[in-house]
Amino acid sequence: MPTLRRDSFTLLRELMRWRVALVLSVLIFVLMIVLGTVNTRLDLPDTAQLAWIVLAIAGACIAALLTLPRHLGGTIFFVSIALLLVGVMAFGLHHGRPMQHWAYIFPPVIVFLVRSDRALVAMIAFGVYAAAMIAPLIPAIDVIRFASGYGLLVCFMFTYALLQERAAVMLRYHSDHDALSNCLNRRTFNEAVEQLAGPRGTAEACTFLLIDIDYFKAINDLHGHLAGDRIITQVAAELGRALAPGTPLFRYGGEEFSVLLLDRGLDDGRAVAEELRAAIADADFQGVPVTISIGVAHWRRGEGSITATLDRADRALYEAKRSGRNRVVADAPLA
Repeated sequence: MPTLRRDSFTLLRELMRWRVALVLSVLIFVLMIVLGTVNTRLDLPDTAQLAWIVLAIAGACIAALLTLPRHLGGTIFFVSIALLLVGVMAFGLHHGRPMQHWAYIFPPVIVFLVRSDRALVAMIAFGVYAAAMIAPLIPAIDVIRFASGYGLLVCFMFTYALLQERAAVMLRYHSDHDALSNCLNRRTFNEAVEQLAGPRGTAEACTFLLIDIDYFKAINDLHGHLAGDRIITQVAAELGRALAPGTPLFRYGGEEFSVLLLDRGLDDGRAVAEELRAAIADADFQGVPVTISIGVAHWRRGEGSITATLDRADRALYEAKRSGRNRVVADAPLA
């Protein structure tokens, strides 16, 4: 399906990452004040300097998180921490202080930035880099101990990131799809329409198809509701096969479906609708006669609202059913 919207799943993920980033940046800010003060009193100017540098970065991240869009602010925070950790390793080598305890922060940071396979590569590369930075400063056995502990952490973090990605895919699929028909659901349709009409929408036009299974109540009454559910599932499957790959098919409600044809004209919409109608009329529904009626309406940015276009598509669908069903009616756009 083409990306029509910043859907609720994406917005929730961005919100959670933003909250985590804000909490961590505040904690780091407070911790660096403590560490900077303690190191100054212990006459450790180099590590005190590092604490003040980290304090400034944390403060800048807090400002970014509070002023920039959430997805951008969260990304800036985690990128800043990852780059900071790279710098800390070099800082330690320059000042003759092993900083391997900072390295364990890198794996959980990087999994917030990139997908699991890229995170694994980044974690391994950083581990090799960190080991090289501390090798001149500590005994070889301690480098081996660090590498062993860091390697185990990488294994656990990669496994967690992989499981989280798989769970997110499943959650997103079931959140976006109707359980009976496996079509995209009405909530997803509403989000797609909202994105289409909004300032971030990239499509300049869209043709809407509203599809209704003819005499569906009679099918339920004659063959039972289980047969009715089977018909809905099979109709959805037949429609999906008849549509071009990537064309979104929604279960609009009950026995109704909807198709969005982005940047396609009314004539294209009528032709696609006729193909869908013929596909259902020719399909075998195990002895149950099944046909569909389709209403078609076209929307163009700046020429009326999508709500009005959907109303016209609904009226066209009603006209198709009133005129005998198993047909396509296209509503002319507003003058």
